[in-house]
Amino acid sequence: MSAHPFLAPSPYESDGGEIIGRDPRTISETEWRAVSADVVVGMRAIRAKCLDCCARNAAEVRKCVMVDCALWPLRMGVQPKGLRFARKADAAADDDGPGSVGSGSLSEVY
Repeated sequence: MSAHPFLAPSPYESDGGEIIGRDPRTISETEWRAVSADVVVGMRAIRAKCLDCCARNAAEVRKCVMVDCALWPLRMGVQPKGLRFARKADAAADDDGPGSVGSGSLSEVY
């Protein structure tokens, strides 16, 4: 079995030479094209991860009760209208100028 080109021995001594995933920022365009031309990003990636978490069962994704999961509001593959409006309202309220950081608003979380 050949090793996946996105895996490499860890450069950290504390890992004892374990195989780890390479930093995706260091993978060239040529390597990406050779291995995974159909990389899923954005909302499609979130939906794919939720399906993976729920054993590829779309009904289980719909019924998911893991409301503390960062992906939960996006699990259906779209950004919910209510969340979108809440984020816009928070962004407008947070426009108090420089130094207004850490308000705990939705726009900081999602």
